[in-house]
Amino acid sequence: MSENCVFCRIIRGEAEAYIVYEDDDVVAFLDKYPVSRGHTLVVPKEHYPHIYEVPDRLLAKLVLVARDIARAQVRALGATGVRIVQNNGSDAGQVIFHVHFHVIPFYGPCRFLRYHLGKEEGEEVSNALRRELRSIRS
Repeated sequence: MSENCVFCRIIRGEAEAYIVYEDDDVVAFLDKYPVSRGHTLVVPKEHYPHIYEVPDRLLAKLVLVARDIARAQVRALGATGVRIVQNNGSDAGQVIFHVHFHVIPFYGPCRFLRYHLGKEEGEEVSNALRRELRSIRS
């Protein structure tokens, strides 16, 4: 893990996040500045700056978790579409240099307006997604 990485701090429990899913290798939590309700980040617990360094087995697991979160967003939140995005390098839009997948639900025409995730929405959405993920993954 990296000392200064915000995602590593979340994984270590030093920074607050609304956790949607967690296992030995992967953690998923709501984006602090989502573009839509339920915007979730899927992150490996081990620190890798870019996708190029991620071992195949872990990369496959990240994608499978992202898929299940997309399903949960449709079922639990009523999303009508989902976009999965992964950026590498600042020129591609990467801001936090810990590999992660954005799982972004949509509820009608596509629009990108970021907002700050509030406590009430964070708790409500993370609880709904956790419940649905338990159903999907069992």
